[in-house]
Amino acid sequence: MKHILYFTADWCNPCKQTRPIVEELNHEQIMAKFFIIDVDSEIEMAQDFEVRSIPTFVLIKDNAEIYRVTGAQTRQQLEELIAYEKDIENDI
Repeated sequence: MKHILYFTADWCNPCKQTRPIVEELNHEQIMAKFFIIDVDSEIEMAQDFEVRSIPTFVLIKDNAEIYRVTGAQTRQQLEELIAYEKDIENDI
């Protein structure tokens, strides 16, 4: 299963637009699980992942970051993120 770290904040307008979509997908998807991370309360985690802008989505598979995207995302863009597959062999 893929995990998507969704870095957000209550005061962030693009985050407010994206959060309902994330919550819907979290209930519908079986291929991925979104984890909502508030950058104001999880400062160390945001620093560990070098989050410089929000919203930021970090796709994790097999305990490794395989992709990230920043900015408000549409439902279609988030579905594409869930479906993303990195060709590790060709990336070396």
